[in-house]
Amino acid sequence: MKIVLFESISKIIVISVFAYAVAFAFENIWLMDEFERGLANGEILLVNVKFSLWPFIISILLMLLHSILSVKLKPRKRADILLKFGEFQEADERELIITNKATKASHVTFTLTVMSAMVIMILFTSHIYLHPAFPIYLFAGTIVASSIAYAITWCIEYYK
Repeated sequence: MKIVLFESISKIIVISVFAYAVAFAFENIWLMDEFERGLANGEILLVNVKFSLWPFIISILLMLLHSILSVKLKPRKRADILLKFGEFQEADERELIITNKATKASHVTFTLTVMSAMVIMILFTSHIYLHPAFPIYLFAGTIVASSIAYAITWCIEYYK
C-alpha cells in the first residue's frame, strides 16, 4: 500500500509543479502575443514578460526523483520494471481485484472531471481571457482528481 500512496502523491506533486511551469510559460507567451497584436493595431502595449527556467528544471528533477524512487520501491527488481511505472499493484489475486476497482474509480472520476472541465470552460469564457493559463490548471486538476480517486479507492478496498 505504501507504494500506491507514494506513486499517487508523487504523481500529484509532479503534475502540479509541471502544470505551474507550463502555465507560467504560457502566460508569458500570451503576453508577447498581446504585444504583437497591439503593434499590428498601431498601439504600444506595455507588457511585463518574465521567463524563468526554474519551474521546468524543478519539474524535471522531480520527475527523475519520482522515477528513481518508483524503481527502488518496487518489490520486483527485474529488468522489465522500467516498463511498469504507475500505482498498479498486482502481487496477488486480492491486490488484482483491488487494483481493478481502483482503476475503475479512477476512470469514472477522470470522465466526470473532464466533462465538468468542458462545462466550466464554456460557462467561464471571460475568466479564461482574464487568466489565460486557467485551462492548463483545469486539465491538470482532472489528472490529479483521478489520481486521488485511485489512491482513496485502493486504500479503502485494501482495509476491507
